[in-house]
Amino acid sequence: MAPNLLLRIQANNIAIAGIACDSRKVKKNYLFFAIEGSNTDGNKFIKKAIEKKPSAIITSKKNEIKTNIPIILVKDVRKEYASIIYKLSQSNIEKKVAITGTNGKTSVVYYVQYLLNSLGSKCGIIGTLGNNSKYIKSNLTTPDPLQISQIIQRLGKEKYKTIAMEASSHALDQGRLYGLNFDILALTNISHDHLDYHKTINSYINAKLKLFKENTKKNTINIISKDFKYYSQISRELKSKKIKFLTFGLKNSDFQIYEKYKSRSNITMQLNYDSKNYLFKFANMPKFQINNFLLAVSIVFKLGYRLQDMKPLSLEAPSVPGRMELAGIKKNKAKIFIDFAHTPDALANVLKEAREMCTGKLHVVFGCGGDRDKEKRPVMGKIATKYADKIIITDDNPRNEDPDIIRKEIIGISKNIQEIGDRRSAIKYAADSLRNHDILVIAGKGHEKYQIIKNKSLPFDDVQISKKYL
Repeated sequence: MAPNLLLRIQANNIAIAGIACDSRKVKKNYLFFAIEGSNTDGNKFIKKAIEKKPSAIITSKKNEIKTNIPIILVKDVRKEYASIIYKLSQSNIEKKVAITGTNGKTSVVYYVQYLLNSLGSKCGIIGTLGNNSKYIKSNLTTPDPLQISQIIQRLGKEKYKTIAMEASSHALDQGRLYGLNFDILALTNISHDHLDYHKTINSYINAKLKLFKENTKKNTINIISKDFKYYSQISRELKSKKIKFLTFGLKNSDFQIYEKYKSRSNITMQLNYDSKNYLFKFANMPKFQINNFLLAVSIVFKLGYRLQDMKPLSLEAPSVPGRMELAGIKKNKAKIFIDFAHTPDALANVLKEAREMCTGKLHVVFGCGGDRDKEKRPVMGKIATKYADKIIITDDNPRNEDPDIIRKEIIGISKNIQEIGDRRSAIKYAADSLRNHDILVIAGKGHEKYQIIKNKSLPFDDVQISKKYL
């Protein structure tokens, strides 16, 4: 922790009754961290914080405020905030796992939890699907450091042995995990996403790689998936920093997987490790999800569990909420699936899987979020026309953008696309259009139970709405 903020605080006998980065939550003898955010600058609220008699103010900006309260200058307030929280928090959690990547984080975390719980070891999660603490809620994939530490402490008290969490690129770039070390780290893949925030793909990749550069300890095990475009670049970067890692994937990997047998409803996959082979059977699970499951198997194995003990668990593996989740089957055998796919790569994977399963026509309903990466919109429109027979572009979470413009940007120059702005109407129309053995994929929102229009979150559940039109 540069330059050893905690030691500076202790050397000056500064009390730490609590920590806050929101001036409204400051109490007597709290440390107030004045964080400069994208929307709000905490430095503007230092005077407000001082009124509540904190023990010290931590900032990276010099100011002329007259006060007897110590003002400590640091280089990176966000990192110091996270680091001091993790240094001061203690828990009974024995193992910590973090997963990063564009797609698959949620599924891998979900399956790590499923495997460990099935093997008799209590595992908690933090991520897109929430966390196991009923007392601490967050809308972020990777919450604020204070919330993370509180969740970990509470789960430790509740006899959880392991915590598996998602590490988003935003969180890593903003130092939310700085100072928290993990036993296992894994990278699922990298593809186009969040360039509205990161600006370039290299900045996005560098944000992801911070997990492997800043959150390791002496015996941390790193697992990197190989089957994506940017693997060679990432491999070179990690090796240049002398960061050791195991590989996972279809070709020449430490954990190597390949399809052994496939029937109408079952797939048998082989996982090779250390010259030994292990067979895993799956029922009605898409291939990209099988890969996520087997990556979770590899992680749990490296936590100290036997691969042969996990083999029986693959056939009973549950669906991950909002990830190729089967909403239902119509009388004419047409199926409706819900998926969170909101990136070009994820949409392509989902539609390719659905195409393999489909003996009728493949339908897709999707949109793109407002106030987010605009470059991917026409790309996703083209992907839909490549794989689907019938396409309806609708609203996702338009937020503060004009939804008409978003839809037009998705469609671009693509042909044979219908446009139905109201998402409920789009789902109904698509469901009513299904003929014998057709498949409908409703993409973009997955597990979400709301739709964000302007600054309001309105109740909306793709799964429940789809079931009404079966």
